[in-house]
Amino acid sequence: MQIAIELAKKGEGKVYPNPLVGCVVVKEDKIIGKGWHQCFGGKHAEINTLIDAGKDAKNADLYVTLEPCNSYGKKPPCTISIIRAGIKRVFYAVKDENVSGSKKILEENGVEVYGGLLKKKAKVLIKDYLRHLKNKTRVSIKAAMSLDGKIATCEYDSKWITSEKSRNLAHKMRSQYDAVLVGANTALRDNPFLTTHSKNLKNPVRVVIDSQLKLPGSHHLFDLSAPTIIIYDEKNTKVSKHLNRDGIILAPVDMMVAKKDFNVIVKKLNSFSIKRILIEGGSEIIASALFSKAVDDIYFFTAPKIIGGKNAISVVGGPGVKKISESLCVKNVQFKRIGHDFIITGQIDKTAL
Repeated sequence: MQIAIELAKKGEGKVYPNPLVGCVVVKEDKIIGKGWHQCFGGKHAEINTLIDAGKDAKNADLYVTLEPCNSYGKKPPCTISIIRAGIKRVFYAVKDENVSGSKKILEENGVEVYGGLLKKKAKVLIKDYLRHLKNKTRVSIKAAMSLDGKIATCEYDSKWITSEKSRNLAHKMRSQYDAVLVGANTALRDNPFLTTHSKNLKNPVRVVIDSQLKLPGSHHLFDLSAPTIIIYDEKNTKVSKHLNRDGIILAPVDMMVAKKDFNVIVKKLNSFSIKRILIEGGSEIIASALFSKAVDDIYFFTAPKIIGGKNAISVVGGPGVKKISESLCVKNVQFKRIGHDFIITGQIDKTAL
């Protein structure tokens, strides 16, 4: 188990908001397989270890720092792979509060299960994960706009509305969230990295809503500098080869329903342990999230510029409300200067919705 703990540390900085997990397979007092969870969206530690052990895993013992999963999420349950490999005994260090039924299904299939081995040492590995499980979902909107509320001109030019100082602050904000989300049109036009642009700050998981899977493989979102989740229409069965690799997670939803209720997207991301979501555009995505009552707070970076034009892109798209009485209200509004720009922050008043 001590070796499994050391293996788990190799995933540090690459798997959050998932836990660090290490695993070994032992047979006749010899380690025949090693593995760890290498990146968010990648194979679980148990799967990597069983692959390493191969056919020799039959009747062997498996040591893992966290209780094996027993549900379908990004990957099939590890319990199924353990049973199919013919593992005789499973030893885990820490019970996963986000897992149920693992011990029962393993024992029903003839696998002995023992928990608590080096529990205190292994629990240190997952302190961030355990804290994360207690977090409530938070959805924020961040946008850069002109004084008259435009995020792009009528020809979709948006670089750059706000100053470099504002952009740097916005990049730092990303490290405080589990995921940064944009729509496919924004991704195609801007080709963003959606990272913190810093070696010292944690990159969020990148999320793009791409209903028809039209983003090209050369896009920055597929450069593997950070994990990327592609949310697409479940009716779309044609998936390009460049999307079938570790670091890219395909997340099908009923897009017809999701367009009417952004909470479908939020719930899907929650299933990947993503609870803090920063929406960066475009205007239709922002409108959908706001009027689905999914948004908690806003961050509007505003430059002292006027773009004008009825065809310029407003920060909030969609049909809007028909009556002022139906407007969304923002409370606890604050203004802060950032060089020549300023930032407006506030919380959506859900009691008025």
